[in-house]
Amino acid sequence: MPQTRLNITLPTPIVDDIKALFGQRGVSQFLEEAARDKLAEIKKTTYKGLIEGYQAATDETVEVLKKFEYAVTEQRDV
Repeated sequence: MPQTRLNITLPTPIVDDIKALFGQRGVSQFLEEAARDKLAEIKKTTYKGLIEGYQAATDETVEVLKKFEYAVTEQRDV
């Protein structure tokens, strides 16, 4: 996966805690995982409303199709 180098500023106590838990070289990995988790959470929240809307529309569509099922399937004398 392509990577982009960033120069970011974080409060020193946060960086110290990350380094204490994950080591000097673990900072980037920790931040990547934290960003990935946060993005997934935001996407889930954002898309939840869209998904619910699509599901509601699907339910409504099924009901409309049921009403027309007889008209489509009945045999006609032509």
